[in-house]
Amino acid sequence: MSLLVNKKELKKAAEELSVIKLQDVIRQLNDVLEERQREAETIEELKALAKQKGFSLQQLGFQVQHELVSTEVVAPADKRPVKPKLKTINKEKQYFYVEAGKLQLLKTHTMKQGLRDRGIDILAYSDVNKKHQKEVQALLADAEKQAIENFNAKVQVWNDWAKAHGAELLTTR
Repeated sequence: MSLLVNKKELKKAAEELSVIKLQDVIRQLNDVLEERQREAETIEELKALAKQKGFSLQQLGFQVQHELVSTEVVAPADKRPVKPKLKTINKEKQYFYVEAGKLQLLKTHTMKQGLRDRGIDILAYSDVNKKHQKEVQALLADAEKQAIENFNAKVQVWNDWAKAHGAELLTTR
C-alpha cells in the first residue's frame, strides 16, 4: 500500500479489482486501522503513565516514530457516495489481448502499456481473429456480469445513505 501514494493511483488499482477482492482489501485495511488505533491508545497510556511518574518517553528509552492514527473514524454512511450508473459494455469499443494462447479482455486502459512492454499485442474487437471469436461472447458476458455486480454493490451503498438522508432510492439490476 505504500506505493499507492495518492488517490489517482488508488483509484487505478481499485478499478482492476473485483468487488470481492475490494471487500477483502477493505477488511484488511480496517484491521490495520484497528491495530494502529490500539497502538495509538497504548502510546497515550504509556505517555500518561510516564508523565504520572515524572518521566518522558525519551528518558525511558522510547522513541515514537510513527504517525498517530486519529481515533475518529468517519463512517462511510456519513459521506455522500457517488450516485451509481450502470456501465453498458459495447463490444465494438472493447479491446482484447492473447496471452498463453487464450483471449483475454482488456479490463482497464492503464493495462495497455504494461502489456505492450511485455510484447503482447492489443486488439480491437474487429481485429480479433476467427479462432477466438467464440471466446469474445463469453468474455463480454463475464464483464457484463461483473459490471452488474459492481453496480448492485454501489446501489446498496447509495440506498443505505439515501435512507438516512431522504434521497432517491435506486433499484438493483
